[in-house]
Amino acid sequence: MVNPIKAAIGDFVLTFTWMFISSTLGLVTTEIMKAFDLQFVTYNGVNYPFIIITTLLIFIIIFTFTAIGNALGGASFNPTGNASFYAAGLGSDTLISMAIRFPAQVFILFHKGLFIFYFWILDYDFR
Repeated sequence: MVNPIKAAIGDFVLTFTWMFISSTLGLVTTEIMKAFDLQFVTYNGVNYPFIIITTLLIFIIIFTFTAIGNALGGASFNPTGNASFYAAGLGSDTLISMAIRFPAQVFILFHKGLFIFYFWILDYDFR
């Protein structure tokens, strides 16, 4: 019973960190573009530096989070990945471990949505 709880705590921490970092991805990409003076580089109206920098950042973030998740004993930041691997019969999760891990991740996702709604959408002036 200790391993599912340890995995749920790892999932909770990774999901929280993932939600925080992924919500700042556009800002970080824009700042990198400003630092290298690439904000006005386009080709046929497509901002390729933005796409390339965002793709590289996502690669680095997923690689880092996968390594951290493996170090935490198989923790994951993606609840749909856990559910799909369990449904396919892959991995070492049981129904009990999924019943403990999934709510920890959904708790963070739900409260991140509430945070966005209350602090960003409600403060925005729609007039």
